[in-house]
Amino acid sequence: MSLSIELSPPPTQLGEVERRRAGVREGGGMRCTSAQSARTLALGPLPELTSLVPASPRFARGGDGRGGYVMVLVAMMLFGLFAMAALVIDLGFARLAQRQMQSAADAAALEGLRGEGIVDFEDRQVAAEPFIAWTFADDLNLPIGNPSSVDFGNAASFSGGAGDPGLNASQLMAVDANHSTDVQRSSSPIANNRFSVAVQRGGVVDGDFELLAHGASVPYLFARGSLMDRGRVGNGIATGGVARAEPRPAVRVGPPVSTLPGVVPVAFALADWGASPSNPVTITSDISQGLSIGQAISVGGMVAPPPDGYCVIYEPVTSLVVGFGLLGQPAPVEGVVASRNATASLPAARDTLALLDATRRNAVLNTNSSLTHALNAPVLVRN
Repeated sequence: MSLSIELSPPPTQLGEVERRRAGVREGGGMRCTSAQSARTLALGPLPELTSLVPASPRFARGGDGRGGYVMVLVAMMLFGLFAMAALVIDLGFARLAQRQMQSAADAAALEGLRGEGIVDFEDRQVAAEPFIAWTFADDLNLPIGNPSSVDFGNAASFSGGAGDPGLNASQLMAVDANHSTDVQRSSSPIANNRFSVAVQRGGVVDGDFELLAHGASVPYLFARGSLMDRGRVGNGIATGGVARAEPRPAVRVGPPVSTLPGVVPVAFALADWGASPSNPVTITSDISQGLSIGQAISVGGMVAPPPDGYCVIYEPVTSLVVGFGLLGQPAPVEGVVASRNATASLPAARDTLALLDATRRNAVLNTNSSLTHALNAPVLVRN
């Protein structure tokens, strides 16, 4: 009788031993034999079962099946895009028109004041009118046909439409490529020592002006498809420019050129200048490039009679120019404005004034601003 003893593995290793004896291995969700296991090691793991299952039509398109939402988002974004287009195109066009009208008003106001005290009011109005028309003229070849008629450019009118006419919806647009209006003149000066001009499209003109050009409003285009108040859309955009020119003492005058008046070699001491100037003297220094306030001059003997033109007013202690006057009239006129070749813009005399110390520079400027019966030049005044 033989006795055989078989040692049992610990309970914790029993399961692993049994699997090894059976030659069974688990992998990829399937059970395979040891031979199959060897082949698996050689060829790699078996494919996942889920990859062999046909895809559901819901997921075949990729994503989670919400592709149609893009169309909804695009449709919603179009409202914002059209609102931005309306803001850029409509307001941009109105701003462009406003700047053009402001430029026309500025130029006409400056021209209208030139020659005040020398040229009749009606003649100054006639001289200023073309500056409005020239600003809007497409043809730069002068002269233009009718300087008293202003071509504002394109103007749109709308008619018809769907539904209530007050909705201004689905209307037909007609474009007038040559929208023009006549310049209106005041019968007399609105105020002394001032010339005002208004160039406006749409709205109601507020105030009186020496010259007025008033045309149709700037139309809304893209905003007609928005949710804006329909009455406001129908009225269009009211915009324009207003300018007022006033006289200020001249700070620089140029030399005579052809038919333009200019500085003449005659000077008056500050104490000798006034309603009845006396003791004119000859300027011996070079004035061929014109003169500015703050510039030093040399003077000689008396002049009799002085020639017509722009004379110099100077401070005899420092020999500095402090202003200018007009010769050629029976007596200097208070508020007379140079017709040409003179300016009251301080930058024109900047280089000369920069050479002076602060004390003398301030003294020259204060004396210039307080001169009476001096030669003036037009400047734009903004309220």
